[in-house]
Amino acid sequence: MAENLALLGAILLVAAMVPTSIRLLRWIALAAGGAAIAYFSLGDVEGPWVWLAGAFLLINGAQLARLHLRIRTHALREEERELLEHVLKVEEPDRQRRLRDLLEWRDAPVGEVLMRQGERGPPLIYVASGTGRIEVGGSMVGTCTKGDFLGEMSAILGDDATATVVVAESMRIARFDRDALAEMTRTMPELQRAFDHALNRGLAAKIVRMNANAAQDA
Repeated sequence: MAENLALLGAILLVAAMVPTSIRLLRWIALAAGGAAIAYFSLGDVEGPWVWLAGAFLLINGAQLARLHLRIRTHALREEERELLEHVLKVEEPDRQRRLRDLLEWRDAPVGEVLMRQGERGPPLIYVASGTGRIEVGGSMVGTCTKGDFLGEMSAILGDDATATVVVAESMRIARFDRDALAEMTRTMPELQRAFDHALNRGLAAKIVRMNANAAQDA
């Protein structure tokens, strides 16, 4: 019985790496932690392993509860609201919740390279605040700022990164899970259209700024 629980826990941990939904990942990880606790109890194991399994279970349970609370109250942070409602123009709560699962928000410090020219499969990033330098061949050709997307050309055309982006002023960014996003938009054409419109608007705005900068330099 104990060996079966250990095997179940290991299988669940591997399975937790498959879902693209953070909530589903947390549920599977929670089950894996429960299997580990049961295994240690039956195997009469004591010491740090039990404490580690208990901490793993509690942390995942707390994170799952936090996600569930945010979903129930529809508590969008201001940066999420700006991106989902105003940029992507997605207003249906269920679609907003699904999109939030694909986002990883973080702060990017000055000097961090967000993507490099020629990089294969560069990330798709939304800039909530701050500025970055856009460089081609080592020369600055433009800037990116609040409301811009990075990696949109690669997302649209499937090409390698056309430029390097370096953080010039501390940035708050959201990185999309591109594989999960591609899978979601395949089954939701209206979401694909929303992304296409947002990416094209952002790309046009960056081109206008680059042309204005080039005119000033000339």
